This record gives sequence, structure tokens and C-alpha cells, in this order.
Amino acid sequence: MHISYQTCLLLMMLMIPLGVGAVSSQEQIWTNENTDKLFNTPDKPTLVTFNSCVKILSITTNHWNYGKGDNPGKISLFHEDGTQYGPWGTFGKNGTKNEQNVYWVSNPGDELKPGTYSVADSNPTTWAYNDGSDNRGIVTVAFEPVACLNESGNVSLESQETITPIPTIPEEMVGGITITAGDLDPATLKGGANTTETVPVIEQVAFRPLSSSIHGGDPAYVMIRVKNTGERALEDGYVTIRFISKDGKYSYKGGTAHIPTINVGEERDVPLIIKTEGAGEKKTGNTLYCSEYLLDGSINELMEGGYFEKRGELSMSREKFIDINGCCQEPYSGTSVRGCRGE
Repeated sequence: MHISYQTCLLLMMLMIPLGVGAVSSQEQIWTNENTDKLFNTPDKPTLVTFNSCVKILSITTNHWNYGKGDNPGKISLFHEDGTQYGPWGTFGKNGTKNEQNVYWVSNPGDELKPGTYSVADSNPTTWAYNDGSDNRGIVTVAFEPVACLNESGNVSLESQETITPIPTIPEEMVGGITITAGDLDPATLKGGANTTETVPVIEQVAFRPLSSSIHGGDPAYVMIRVKNTGERALEDGYVTIRFISKDGKYSYKGGTAHIPTINVGEERDVPLIIKTEGAGEKKTGNTLYCSEYLLDGSINELMEGGYFEKRGELSMSREKFIDINGCCQEPYSGTSVRGCRGE
């Protein structure tokens, strides 16, 4: 099984003990880590928003620096009103292949007020960014909501009312690949895959849904394990997923997304975060009916000329289903929608 160096770090961070006095006992993660190719010197600010007072358990910036890393420096946060937190000293963590000081890690333990923060790194020339981070410096923040205190040191009633849970994802899904239902035109993608006679052959080892029941608009979490039994690496690989109702009457387009390189003989887990649309959104023309669904799909390779070649099939066990039971269209009801939140 292959796990990316980003995922390794994030899973280790999820084991940090929680602090005292937290409103929620569940640690939460904000990250823009992803599996795209990394570059140095981001040209956009990295912004993180907290909806409540929070305690910062750890903050980590990525200094891949093309495998060379960088000597640990300092990290600061600047609130939108100008208040500065930090700078905090950091220690280095190595990559999965022992690349030195790929990550700068700080465990400040400071409590922050709600708002939007800009992340400042003492050496932006080696701070990593990529397309997946929208050209913003890559950072991971582990935190937990805490009660906001007023000037007297008492819990602010106003802050108690505004503290809201921030959605979290299963640990196994940290760093997962997000799939949306929008159409994907291969001709618009950057291709250039090897077109020799040898081909990658991707075999499904496992297809495991972590979600068993969701509302429309919520993501479905799925872990697939695949192995490349072909004669060359799959470099420009894409996964396509669709939902098929248990009775076969309905289908819903899950979408398509790029996946990391799978080398010859490599077996790896690929976490998928499959976004769905609530019945009232109608952004893609997809109709999400209330039903139990199976998932299937394929692993494809983007070829020169901008077209896909199928390299493997995916299929969820017929004994497992994902139940869409809210914010979905009732079958045979025309436009009747069931159970959207806030209605």
C-alpha cells in the first residue's frame, strides 16, 4: 500500500491530544494539502476562516522545495483586523523518503478569536504551492473550538451562541480526492501520456464505502484500493464514479477527478470524496432521487489528443449501498423534495 507523504503527516497530526477546556472534544483539521505537483513561492495569500474561538493545536507549512526541504523558520497568523498571533518557532519533519525538513511544524496552543486569518511563513521562497491549493501556500491547521472569554475572563454568551460545529471528514479521507458532478471535457486537459504498446492495467483490490447514509448536498466517502498489474506506470490517470439505484431505475453522475501516479506493481489506497448536489441545486442537470445506490466507475488514462482510454473497472459490492435519504427528489413525485436542511 502506498500513502503519500502529505497523507502520512496529516494522519500523524490527527493523534495530537486535545487541550483542556474545549467546547468540542473532537479535533478538527483545515488543510489545502493535495497530491498535485509542488512548486515554490506562492503568489496568493493563504486564508483560513474560523467560525468560533479556537485553540490552535498545531500548524504545519509545506517546504517540499523539490525534495531539498528547508531549515525550520517561523509561522504567524494575522487576523483580518490586524491582530498578530505568533511568530511561533517550528521544528522540522522529514518526508516519507527521509527528505529533510519537508514540513515546518509548530504546536502553539494559543486561542484565537473568530474570523479570517492570513498565514505568514518566514521563508516564502521555499513554501510550497500548486494548482490544487489555488497558488496559495500549503498549510495544515489542527484545532479545536473553545469557549470565547470576555474581558472579565468569563464565557461570553454571545460567543456561545455563535459557536457552530465545523464539518470534519473521516481520518482515512484526509488528503482525499474530491469528485464533483460537473462534466469533464478531456480536450481541455493537459495530456501527453505514453502511447506505446505497453499499457497500465489497473485492477480493483477493494471498494469500501465509509458512508452508508447521506443527505443530498453532503459528500459520500469511499476508499478504493487498486493495483497496477500492467507494464508501465499510470501517470495521467482519472477516476470516474457514478451512482446506480438498487433497482436500476435511477442513476446519478458522481463525476471525474485526477488521481496520483500508480507505478508498475504498486498497490495503493485512493480516498474519494464524492460531492453530491441537493435536490434543489440543479447545477449540472443531475437529478438526485431518494433511493439506495450502488457505486461503480472506471480508471482511465488521458492520452495524447485529449481522449480517455479505460484502464480498469470499479464496482462496489452488491451487498453494500449508500442510502440517499434527505434533500432528494421523491421517486414518481414530479418535483416533490424530501428533507432539505433549514426548511
